[in-house]
Amino acid sequence: MLRRLLVISFAFVLAAGAGMIFLPIAALSDPTTREAGSSLAIAALFWAEPDDVAAAFGYVLWAMGIAGCVAPLAIVALVGEVAGARAYTWYAGATALLAAAAPTILRAARGGSRVAEASAAEGRFALLFFLTGALTGTIYWLIAMRGREARG
Repeated sequence: MLRRLLVISFAFVLAAGAGMIFLPIAALSDPTTREAGSSLAIAALFWAEPDDVAAAFGYVLWAMGIAGCVAPLAIVALVGEVAGARAYTWYAGATALLAAAAPTILRAARGGSRVAEASAAEGRFALLFFLTGALTGTIYWLIAMRGREARG
């Protein structure tokens, strides 16, 4: 039991860390997300006090990392472990779908009246989050499910 808990924790930290590295690199490589991200960063910088510029920029990166990497993987890993799921499609697919839904969920949580309408930049971010979720789910599955014996 303790060994399994350590393996799961290690897999989660490694997968989330890989996603946190992949997300900004992929966002900067796409012109649409780079432009949208820079406008969001500039808005955050001008919104913050002069002493808090670095903190505001860090908060934007932290929020994107939590919404795209950590939260979807945590939900899928918890449900998968409780249900005894071992399928690659569960871990990679469900994590990718939850991560891709993050922009829509965040917009709905803010109480926007136009929940059904999405901009082109939001679609790009959803695709970027989908790829990040697929990456984190795959890494988690590779580490956590390796050597796990089948239940009878």
